[in-house]
This record gives sequence, structure tokens and C-alpha cells, in this order.
Amino acid sequence: MDSAPLLQGANGLPGPGVMQDHPAFLRACHSPWRFIPQNVLVILRGLALAALLAMGIVILDYEINEPSDFSDWRIVFDFANISFFFAFLYQLVAFSWTFTHLYYPHSHHIDGFEGMLIRAMSLPRHMSSLRKQFYFTMFYTATVVFSFANSVIYFFITRQHDDDDAAGEPQPPTPPNGTTIWAGAARAAPEAPLSDIFDEGSLRAFVILALYVIAPIIMVIEILWLNSIRRPYAIGLHLLGLMVNAAIYLGWAAFGHLVTNWYAFFWLDKSEVGSDEAVTLYSIGFVFLAPISKLGRHS
Repeated sequence: MDSAPLLQGANGLPGPGVMQDHPAFLRACHSPWRFIPQNVLVILRGLALAALLAMGIVILDYEINEPSDFSDWRIVFDFANISFFFAFLYQLVAFSWTFTHLYYPHSHHIDGFEGMLIRAMSLPRHMSSLRKQFYFTMFYTATVVFSFANSVIYFFITRQHDDDDAAGEPQPPTPPNGTTIWAGAARAAPEAPLSDIFDEGSLRAFVILALYVIAPIIMVIEILWLNSIRRPYAIGLHLLGLMVNAAIYLGWAAFGHLVTNWYAFFWLDKSEVGSDEAVTLYSIGFVFLAPISKLGRHS
């Protein structure tokens, strides 16, 4: 026989001689590169977690103290903040698992509060459970895809819309006699690239870079060097799950508008895009952007 599914080892892992891949939980704790051993991986994950934590504190402080006509509750409905929080939460889980997997592989032997804390940080039991693996890989996939989608939406849609709104100054009205007088060839100097990001203060620039550049870069490093999670077999379910998660966020954003009167995206505002049909088309595009980002990551 090629396999014996009823034979399992300790903690739900495959028993001896059973042909089965390593669970996704373990793959999150191991780099695919030999030059990144476990102790170095723990350090790298700790640095990534510390960076996200520090940036998160700065972002939260900035957004709370930023002058706004809307309630501070808008922060919890912002897609950028949610994507950033997912990245932080994933790094927290991955660091905890990697740390305890290396230094406390037998946590059940430790008593007291320390043992409770280590067991809470340790890998889950019965790691061979396909259901548990699906939930984890779905969370990992959503974290990565939302991080990338957040960056794409900002730089290619939101930022372009903001630039168009401030593209020019209002011109003086035409004189009543219908004649115009040329007053010289004074032209405004072209704006420097990324001036909309860096010309409004270093703190705002840091927040923008943290949300839309640094966090996605950390997830790129995660994919390429920090874990050996393989492409899931149930790719169709993951694509469907991404679309469902995107739709759930749109519902969350709609609820946020009811609570705060603030739109998470300009294209959710009918007055900005012109019609309910346009809002619907933008929303459909947002839902389909998630699986497209997933497929693009594996192409």
C-alpha cells in the first residue's frame, strides 16, 4: 500500500512510512533557503514583527490626531488599516510558532503561567487536519492578496483620482465683451514626482509609505524567503474565499458609512462617480481584483 491514512503520529502528524506533505503550519516556520536557518529565521521574523508594530503605533497616532470632519471610528473601516492589521497579525502568529517550534518543541512539559503562554504561542494540535490547514492558508492568502491589492488601489486608482481633483486652478471668468487679454506666458512649474506624498510633511509621507509600500514589501519578503508554504491544492476554494472576503469588506465599508458618514473609497460615493451603476461596477472590480492578484502571484 502506498499510504495508510489511519496511521498517525503524535500531535496529528503523519506516522512513519506515510507519504504526506508537511502541514502548512510547519511550512510557515521554515524558510526554503538553506542560508536562513531556524535561529536566523526567528530573528528576521522578530524584526518584521517589531517594524510592523512600531509603524502601526505611528499610523494609529497620526490618524487619531489628524484633523477630520468624520469620527475616529472611520479608522477601523479603512481598507489600508485592515490590510496592515492582517499583515501584523500574520507576522505575530508566524513569529510565535517559529519561536516556540525552535526553542520549546515540548511545551506540554512546562508548568505554570510560562507553560500556558508557550502553549498559546505554539503550533496548533492535530496539524494534519485539512480543515485547519485550509483556514490557515486562507488567512495567509487573504493577508498577502489584500496587502498587494491595497497598494495597487492606492497608486493606480485613488492617487490618480486625487491628482485629477487637484490638477488645475480655476480660471478667471471671460470678460463680458467676450475678449481676452494675453497677460504673458507665465506657466506653473510642473510638480515633482511623488510631491503629493512628500510635500505635506514627513509624518504623513511615512504613514503613506508604511501602509502602501513597506507593509507589502514585508509580505513579498515573507513569500520569497521566510516560509515554504506551497500553493494550495484547493485553489478554487481559495479564489472563491478571496472573493467572499472582498465582498465582506464591502459590506463592512457600507456599514462604516452608515456609522461615520465616511466613504472608505471615493468610488463608493455616488456623487464622486456619477451613478449607482458606476459604484456597482467599481465594487465588482474590487471583488475580482482579489483572485486576479492571487493568480498573478502564482503565474
